[in-house]
Amino acid sequence: MAFGLQVVLDAADPHALCAFWAEALHYEVEPTDEAFIREMVSKGHASEADTAMVNGELRWADATACKDPDGVGPRLYFQRVPEPKTVKNRVHLDLRPGPVDRFAEIARLE
Repeated sequence: MAFGLQVVLDAADPHALCAFWAEALHYEVEPTDEAFIREMVSKGHASEADTAMVNGELRWADATACKDPDGVGPRLYFQRVPEPKTVKNRVHLDLRPGPVDRFAEIARLE
């Protein structure tokens, strides 16, 4: 049985990092389930401090994800970590633009 692959990235600002990578990879930021979030807060399983308004949507404050709309690439999950980055990343994502104008892609990402 094959396994699905998800890449988990630690971040100081998971929502900003997720938005960047979604744009860079032509991914979609996964939608939020506001009703579920409100239910968890109302039942005491989470607090208002665990939530945040991001681009007009109620979301979990410390985590978000984006996915390939074609279902081919891995899901990227971004989670807030309290400690600042102090050393070189052990994992990074390399973009290979394929048969497009490389310089146009660089300009788009900048």
